[in-house]
Amino acid sequence: MKQKFVYSLITLSFLFSTPVFSEGQEIIVSAASSLTDVLRKIGEKFEKKHGVKAVFNFGSSGSLYQQIEKGAPADVFISADEETLDKGIKKNILDQKSKKILLKNNLVLILPQASTAKIETLKDLQKSEFKRIAIGNPNSVPAGRYAEQTLEKEKLLVALKEKFIPCENVRQVLDYVSREETDAGFVYQTDASLAEGKVKVVLLLSGHKPILYPGTLVSGTKHSEASLLFLEFLQSPEAKEIFTQFKFILP
Repeated sequence: MKQKFVYSLITLSFLFSTPVFSEGQEIIVSAASSLTDVLRKIGEKFEKKHGVKAVFNFGSSGSLYQQIEKGAPADVFISADEETLDKGIKKNILDQKSKKILLKNNLVLILPQASTAKIETLKDLQKSEFKRIAIGNPNSVPAGRYAEQTLEKEKLLVALKEKFIPCENVRQVLDYVSREETDAGFVYQTDASLAEGKVKVVLLLSGHKPILYPGTLVSGTKHSEASLLFLEFLQSPEAKEIFTQFKFILP
């Protein structure tokens, strides 16, 4: 009850005034690697407006959560799936009350831009020209789990597993396909848009859980006001405009 009362006071403070922070104030934001470019740009706007620097730690959602669980410093966590974040909420590692669904995304299949392979459905990945398929490690990378869910629905998961090249995060998948080190890969639509001219989107995929990006405070953060302000800023009109520029879907 006491914790709930304190949180309510913090929230109310944002309704009536903007907190003033000391010079050099920083918060650590652990966020899914697919948010790298857009959050860096938003972070610059946030620091200019509020004087608080967001120090980012990007990686696969599962790996970032494991770091936080083991005590790595972090004030805000933004995952590319609800499953990972809710796991932390159940263990009281992450704060349930501050959880917000910030964004949505789509999953796509990409090929190197120079590829001459023809693909109309996922079943075409069984063809001999597709020898190496980059996919996020489903144990820690939400994009990999979304891809497996799609392939499972199409009854292709078992048939294609021998071709998989597991990756540490979705950006590694994008790099492998961009450099033509793999013949295809599963990434978010936002990632593919950053590599126009290097990769091409051949299929927009479905059959997986909705791709949602929830954000929340890390329980016990010593910078709760600044961290909450950052989460609020991510939902502001100026942040939403930047998210849209980077092809993210607003909830």
